[in-house]
Amino acid sequence: MYSLRSIACAAAALISLHAVPAKAAPATLADLLAGGTLQVDGLTFSNFKPLLASGVPSGSVLLDAIVYNPSLLGSMPLIDPTGSGVLSHAFGNASPAVASSISVSTLSDDLATPQVVDPGLLFAGPTTWSVSAGNIASLQVSAFFYDVTRGSTSGPIRSAGLLQATAAVVAVGPDSSPSAGLPDFAVGGALQFVFDASGQLIDGNATGELFARFDWLGLLGSSQLSSEFAFPDQDSVRVYNLIAVGASSGGAYTLGSLSERYDPPSPPGGNNLASLLPLAAAVPEPGSLLLLAVAVLGLGFTRYRPA
Repeated sequence: MYSLRSIACAAAALISLHAVPAKAAPATLADLLAGGTLQVDGLTFSNFKPLLASGVPSGSVLLDAIVYNPSLLGSMPLIDPTGSGVLSHAFGNASPAVASSISVSTLSDDLATPQVVDPGLLFAGPTTWSVSAGNIASLQVSAFFYDVTRGSTSGPIRSAGLLQATAAVVAVGPDSSPSAGLPDFAVGGALQFVFDASGQLIDGNATGELFARFDWLGLLGSSQLSSEFAFPDQDSVRVYNLIAVGASSGGAYTLGSLSERYDPPSPPGGNNLASLLPLAAAVPEPGSLLLLAVAVLGLGFTRYRPA
């Protein structure tokens, strides 16, 4: 009898374990780029695609254009908006970002803002959005896009927010004299652009950190790790993301994660605060802003130092 009771208990335990759904592991960006989708709080995230052109100018060609002929940047094939390109490119001692090492989790409403319905995604890649420059200025640029679509029971999408979490891995090489007026630097940041269903740019967010060491000022730093804006009601939007990390010789920078939230209206009886969110300044289309970002970061590529 005891053995039968034990067997019955064990069977009941197995049944109860089987009835409890296992918590799904976070997807990776590689899974999503291969056709995966995510859903949370009435929003569907789909159509993940890489954004960079497969072939990009070499470091020296890009540097010459930045320094001597910036007008050439507009004709360089850096962006592939069809989604048939690649996720990441690297220059100097940097390595391209690896999609399989970037985890992607859904975010339910932020408990810190209970009046707002703001589900979203968390992109965590502290092992891949990282540059250790060594003896030469180095840069990693990654870019991808995805679509956000509301469900039949969800209200329109009204805002976008971007939050950058740093990994506290920053080093800035000691500036040496003469330096031709250029500092050593370590930098990491993200740019986000939101387009409507017709392909028109709505607006954008930007976050980032910049640390620079000058001959005569020492080490200076600045950061803006969060950004958000509101926009007219949308049933679906396309979101472009650009992530860049770089450092001059002797420097290093690692970016930890990015949180991206979207705000359909609150349920009946709720209090939507989207109209109170600050509007961001208008930004150019992704290709132009990518060129601008590469140009700014590329200034450090004039700094070479023997190992």
